[in-house]
Amino acid sequence: MSFILVAVFTSVFMIIIGRFMYIQFTGEVQAVDLLDYAEKFRQTDSVIEAERGDILGRTGMVLAGNRMSYSLYAVLDEEYTGNSPTPLHVTDLHQTADKLAPILDMDQSNLLNILQDGKNNDKFQVEFGRFGNDLTEEQKKEIEDLDLPGLYFDERLKRYYPNGPFASRVIGFMQDNEDGQLVGAYGVEEEYEEQLKGENGFVSYERDKYGYKLLNTDEQVNPPLDGHDVYLTIDQKIQTFLEDAMTTVEEEYNPSKMIGIVMNPQTGAVLAMSNRPTFDPNTRENMQNWYNDAISFSFEPGSTMKIFTLAAAIEEGVYNGSETFQSGRYRINENYRYIHDHNGGEGWGEITYEEGVLHSSNVAMAKLLWENLGPDKYLEYLHAFDFNEATGIDLNGEQVGSILYNYPMEQITTSFGQGSTFTPIQIMKAASALANDGKMVKPYVTSRIVNPNNQEIVFEKEEPEYVGQPISADTGKQLKDLLGKTVTSDIGTAQRFQLDNFSTFGKTGTAEIPNPDGGGYLDGAENYTYSFMGMAPKEDPQLAMYIAVKQPEIDYSFNGSKTTSYIYKTVMENSLHYLDVEPDQESKQDIDSVKLENINEQSTDGVVNRLKQDGFNVTVIGNGNRIVDSIPKEGDMVLPNKHIILQTDGQPTMPDLTDWTLREVLSLVELLDLEIDFVGNGFVTNQNIAPQTEVSEKSHLIVELKSKQKQHDEAMEEQMKSQEDESKEDEKEE
Repeated sequence: MSFILVAVFTSVFMIIIGRFMYIQFTGEVQAVDLLDYAEKFRQTDSVIEAERGDILGRTGMVLAGNRMSYSLYAVLDEEYTGNSPTPLHVTDLHQTADKLAPILDMDQSNLLNILQDGKNNDKFQVEFGRFGNDLTEEQKKEIEDLDLPGLYFDERLKRYYPNGPFASRVIGFMQDNEDGQLVGAYGVEEEYEEQLKGENGFVSYERDKYGYKLLNTDEQVNPPLDGHDVYLTIDQKIQTFLEDAMTTVEEEYNPSKMIGIVMNPQTGAVLAMSNRPTFDPNTRENMQNWYNDAISFSFEPGSTMKIFTLAAAIEEGVYNGSETFQSGRYRINENYRYIHDHNGGEGWGEITYEEGVLHSSNVAMAKLLWENLGPDKYLEYLHAFDFNEATGIDLNGEQVGSILYNYPMEQITTSFGQGSTFTPIQIMKAASALANDGKMVKPYVTSRIVNPNNQEIVFEKEEPEYVGQPISADTGKQLKDLLGKTVTSDIGTAQRFQLDNFSTFGKTGTAEIPNPDGGGYLDGAENYTYSFMGMAPKEDPQLAMYIAVKQPEIDYSFNGSKTTSYIYKTVMENSLHYLDVEPDQESKQDIDSVKLENINEQSTDGVVNRLKQDGFNVTVIGNGNRIVDSIPKEGDMVLPNKHIILQTDGQPTMPDLTDWTLREVLSLVELLDLEIDFVGNGFVTNQNIAPQTEVSEKSHLIVELKSKQKQHDEAMEEQMKSQEDESKEDEKEE
C-alpha cells in the first residue's frame, strides 16, 4: 500500500515538474505566450495632450490661451513607498491637513476627515473635490514648498481668457460635449474648432501594479501636433475704446441691450464688436443669452433704413432734393391709415425732400417709395443690398432678418425701418457700399491662421471680398454728401454726432419696440431702440460704426441720441487718431488745446513743475534727472487736465495705477513696451506689479478693473457684512 502511494505522489510530482519545465522552456500556457502577456499587462499608453491654438488680436495680443491646471491627490498606501529611502505616502495625517488646508481654502477638519476616511478604508489615494481641482501654478508651488510626503498632482491644459469680458461674444468659450471632451462651444472657439484643437500624441511605457512608470523602462513617444493659432481682426485699442464707452453708457442709462460694431468699410475687417449684457468666458456667470446680438439680433431698425431707401431713389433718378412735399402725415388713400412724422405728425409744413431727409421725415420716405420708386423696384434694391440673406461673416450663430413686404402698409413702413427686421451686421455690410464706390464688402473677423509647429500660414485674408454692387459710385458720393448734412445742418437729426477733428456722415434711428404681449408698440421714451450708422472721414471713410442702445432709462426721446452719440464720438475720434488718420477739419477744441513743447531731454523737475502749473495730471516713470519720452508725445496737441506720462532716463518703475482707466494703462504699456493682461472694465483696482517696483520689457503687467458702481456696491456689501458680524459678536457676548 505504501508503495502504491509513493508511486502515485511521485507521478504527480513528476507531472508538475514537467509542466513547470515545459512552461519554463516554452513560455506558454494554453497557447498563451506568458512573456508577451506580461509585457502587454505592464505596457500602457498615456496621452500627450496637444496644446490648443491661441486666439490673438490684430496686434498679437493673446485673447484666448492655455495655462496649466493642477489637481491634487494624496497617496495613503504605505506599500507605495516600498524600498524608497524617503516616504512616498502621507505619513502624518494631522500635519498634512494643518498645512494644506489654508492653501486649498478648505476647512482643516474636513480635509483631515478625507484623509482619515481614506486611511480607515484602505484606499490607495484620495482627492479633495473642488478644493483640490483647478489649482494654479502658484498654489502648486506653495504645496510643493511644504515638503510633505505623499502629495502629487495631475496636470492638464486649461483654456484661459486673460481679458475676461473683452470681446467675449466674439472669442467665445469651450465646454464639454456629449462625449465628455472639451470643445469650442461658442464664437471663434466653435467656428474654428478643427483648426484650434490640434492632434494629441502618446507615450508608451511599462508600469508597476499601481500603474506608475517603471524605472529605466524604454519609452515610445509620438509627439502631439499643437493646434493652429487664429489671428483676429479685433484691435486691442479700438475694442477697448468701445468697451469703455459702452460701459459708461450702461452705468448711466441702464439699457436692456446694447450693440456696437466698428469695421473697416473698405475691407470688411471687424475691428471691434461688443454687446451688453456681456459675460466673462472664464466663468460664464450671469450669461443671459447665447447670442452675439451684433450678428443674431434682428429687429426693426428704424430710420437707419432710410439710407437704403434714399440710395435706391437716387440710383433710379427719382430723388429730387429741391422738390417739395407736405410733411406731417401721409396715406396712399382713404382705405389706409396715416403715416406720421416723428414729431407727433405735426411735421414742418411744406418742405423740400432734402429738408425731409435732414428732419428724418417718415412721410418723405413713404412718398419716395410709393409715388416715385414703386414697391417692386424698392424690393429689388433690398435684395441687391442682401437684406434677404446672411452676410456670411465667419462666426457661428448669424441670423437673418425678415422682409415683411406682403401688403402696401408693410411695404411703406419698410422704407423707414418699421415692420421688416434686420441685424446690425446686415446693415453694416449694406452700408459699406458707400465707402467703396457702390460695392459691398463681406465682413469678417479672422485675418490669418498659423501652424505653430512649422510657422506655416495656412490661411490669410489678403484682399477684400466684394459681394455685390447695388449702387453706382456717383450715387454713393451724393448719399455721403446728403448724410453729411444730417450732422452739420442746424436742422439735422445727427448734430450730436459731429466729430472734433474729422468730417463724418450717418443716419440716426429711433425704432419702436413691438409689444411682447401682442398688438402695437410699447409707449414711453424709454421704450425705443436708439441707433446710429456712421462713417468717417466723409470723403474716404476709414472706419464705419453701428451703435444700438435698447430701452435706456431716459425721460424724453430726444435724449436717446445722447447714449449713441457719446459712444460714436468717443470711439470714432479716438480710433481714427490711434490709426494715424489725417484729420480733415479743425477741431472745436483746438482753441483750448496746447502743444506739448520742451519736454524731451529737459530737466525732470522743471518739466513736471511746468506741466502741473498748466493744470495737467502728471505721472513720472523712474527717478532719472531728464525726460526721454512721454505719452502724449512732444509736439502733440493736448487738452487741459490731460494725464501725461513722463519717462525719465532712470530705471523705470511701476506707478500706482489705482483709478487709472484702461486707456491710460495701455498708454503706459506702450511707453514701457510691457506685456499686459487685464480683467474687467472701468477703473483699476488691483495690479500684480507693486508700485515703485522696477520693470523691464520682460515684465508682465496684470490689472483688474471695476466700474465705480461695482466698487460702490462691493463696498456696501462689505460694510453690511461687517455690521452683521459685529451684531453676531454682540449677541454672543450677551
